[in-house]
Amino acid sequence: MHKFTSSALLALGLAGSAFAQEPLTLQQTIDRVVAHYPTLDAAQAEIEAARARTTQVASARLPQVGAGASYNYIAPRPYVEFSLPGFSSSFYETSSNVYQAGLNARQLLTDFGQTDAMIKLARNGEMSAADALEVARTQLAYAAIQSFYGVILLRESVNVSDDEIKALDEALRISNRKLSGGTATKFDVLTTQVRLSNAQNVKTDTQAALEKQEAQLRQLLGLGPEVTLALVGEFPSPGELPQLNAAIAAGLENRPEMKVARDAAHSADLQLDIAAKANRPVLAAAASGGVQDGQLPNLYENRGYINAGVSVSVPLFTGQRITGQRAEARAGQRAAAARVADLDRRIATEVSDAFADLRAAVARLQTADVLVDQSAEALALARSRYTNGVITNFELLDAQSAARNAALARLQARYNWTLARQSLARASGEPAKP
Repeated sequence: MHKFTSSALLALGLAGSAFAQEPLTLQQTIDRVVAHYPTLDAAQAEIEAARARTTQVASARLPQVGAGASYNYIAPRPYVEFSLPGFSSSFYETSSNVYQAGLNARQLLTDFGQTDAMIKLARNGEMSAADALEVARTQLAYAAIQSFYGVILLRESVNVSDDEIKALDEALRISNRKLSGGTATKFDVLTTQVRLSNAQNVKTDTQAALEKQEAQLRQLLGLGPEVTLALVGEFPSPGELPQLNAAIAAGLENRPEMKVARDAAHSADLQLDIAAKANRPVLAAAASGGVQDGQLPNLYENRGYINAGVSVSVPLFTGQRITGQRAEARAGQRAAAARVADLDRRIATEVSDAFADLRAAVARLQTADVLVDQSAEALALARSRYTNGVITNFELLDAQSAARNAALARLQARYNWTLARQSLARASGEPAKP
């Protein structure tokens, strides 16, 4: 596997037209993806919006202060007329032009838990937004892991194809030399050329797949197409299988999707609590003060005033609005509980499936290791027999091809085992890590 690292760095050094980039390990790749991907910025904005909603709801506990001014024109003006013996007169109760300016304030004294319940709901929304951010971060981290190892697999596959093409080029050279010497036929040369063309086609397809995989990884990393990817890493060595029951229990406890579902269930409980308190009284104090004219005894003098009091509001009949709110909240509570139960089953199934895939990947990897050893031994025997003139060049090429196919099969098996291990870790709610 160290061949991959050195060849990748050599390719980076030769790419004079591309921008240089520091080699990235898997952990550095994960850190960069989760630090800069736009989806996480959107999820972070949702958290800030949830905090703002909590601030809005909590503002009901604080005094509400406002300022106001008014102008009124009154015509005809009401007046009082009176008369005494030998004398009569009248006076106006208000002026034609009335001005008023002042401040007003209102303070909620208690609504018997209604505001407190709404604040709890808003704060639970903050927790739900934070858990949704963790879901997005986990998805991106595991996508980066899969893409990283995909690039490693395809680069190694290209190297194997290069080795096969080099061996076939040498075989073609030998066949042409033997044809010139009369010890081989044109059929030998054509057969070798066909094998070489097939090997070149396989490399072309593998190279195209590699370019697509690198483009996907660049997208996750936020790099342009002109940047040459330099990756440092190899497939990890297989370890012991975890306990299935422990993995399922960890998934039910730690999966961020389960946390989001439980947040939604708690929100449904809080909605029902809000609906249950919707018909409670509201006790508030209010005060206003300022200056105005149009008051007796001097209608045209600006005079200060103060008005203060306490009020209580009790819902008596709401047209079944509260009844509907409670029914809706109870239905939402049942739906949220059902979604938690459904996710519980799906997580258990996902963990079981990932465990089965990992167990099968271990078995396939062991078989691939045996196959590589057997094909290497067979190739050594074929070379010895070819040197002694016992077998033909085609039989040697078959042995070489079998050895390279075995190497590719082991690469694929190690890749599959790595992804299976990561799938089980993700299903179990483990943080993404190399």
